[in-house]
Amino acid sequence: MTRYFYAGPEYAVEIARDMDPGRTLPSGQGIKSGVMRMRLSVYEPNDECDPHPSLPTLGELLAKNIDPRTGLLSYDMQGVPLTMDPAPLRELPAEYLDYRVSPGCGFVTHEALERAGKSRRG
Repeated sequence: MTRYFYAGPEYAVEIARDMDPGRTLPSGQGIKSGVMRMRLSVYEPNDECDPHPSLPTLGELLAKNIDPRTGLLSYDMQGVPLTMDPAPLRELPAEYLDYRVSPGCGFVTHEALERAGKSRRG
């Protein structure tokens, strides 16, 4: 089984992304502003995903990417420095330190966030 951990909204980074990689829109219209947050996938043994051996273990990732000034897990993703609180990762059983992990990110446009907010209110 794969376990997923997400940075809280307080760690969201404001960015703009090209949402038109196929270049089907007029120039510049595919650029959307939004927020990006770190996501970490932890692959448990016998995970059907079979993580690649080049992926770091949780222990390696924490050892290399904890910012000594802030105590936060920091990782550069697609040229964007992202952070998250490592506390939930440290609460995992000790054997998880040997499990492979895959850092990633999620991006949501402001437009989508606004639509989601309206649907909850209305």
